[in-house]
Amino acid sequence: MTPRRKARYSVTEIALADTRRMLGYKIVAKPDIHLNLKGFDCGWIINSIPWEQGQRVLDVGAGYSWLPTYLAREKGCEVWSVDDFGASESDPFWTRSRDPHEHIRAHPEVKYVLGRLGEDSLPDLPLAYFDCIYSASALEHVPPPQFERVCNHMDGLLRPGGTMLHAIDIAFPTSRGLPHVVLALLFDTFYPFLPARVRRRFLFETPLSCARAALRALGAPTGKAARNLSVIKMVVDPEIATEPLEFTLNRLLKDGDQRIRHFRVGSLLIHLAKTSPISAP
Repeated sequence: MTPRRKARYSVTEIALADTRRMLGYKIVAKPDIHLNLKGFDCGWIINSIPWEQGQRVLDVGAGYSWLPTYLAREKGCEVWSVDDFGASESDPFWTRSRDPHEHIRAHPEVKYVLGRLGEDSLPDLPLAYFDCIYSASALEHVPPPQFERVCNHMDGLLRPGGTMLHAIDIAFPTSRGLPHVVLALLFDTFYPFLPARVRRRFLFETPLSCARAALRALGAPTGKAARNLSVIKMVVDPEIATEPLEFTLNRLLKDGDQRIRHFRVGSLLIHLAKTSPISAP
């Protein structure tokens, strides 16, 4: 893939998923959502922009999600989905008891492209074509060294004036104990002075570091992220939504892996508008 120059984006929202909105999405129940982070992510995406007939939409990493089908059937959008359905992963979580080809045949209203963004072998995705590109609990699976490449690929697919919506799972620093909370605070504080290789390696360490990486890759301002995504807020604010124990229980029951432990996980919300085409290097 040819290296790209940065586009300019404006920040509509940078935040962490909150329980108040989650309950609001559940009460409205159009469509019904589960009270977990994936449910919040889908509710947030549906309620973040006015969906219109014929809108060209790309779901990144949808897997077996119902959201692309909902947008195609209920909103009349032209929906594409790019995912390899876990073909490059050894984790059986992605493939157990499911056949991606059967899923694709059962949902002809969505145009599925098998593969992953950031790869050179995805000729079926048209450049500067999509009005909206979104992901729900997907980008955290991108290997950190490839994250900027994936962001650049999405940028090339989104038309000027288009929208990006990304909900990214981020583990709470408290999941590894109080010392890790201190390390996370230090990491965010000294982030601008750290070597690029360190920032890249620990890209998903805190919501702020992940947001900074995404915003810088797309040429968006990072100041709002620093105001809204402090480690202290994530740790002490009771309104921050977390993945319920039910998610870990399902992994234990379905995968039989007794080594799985429950991590407190939140959802980082990034809502951007592409305000201009590619700028000078």
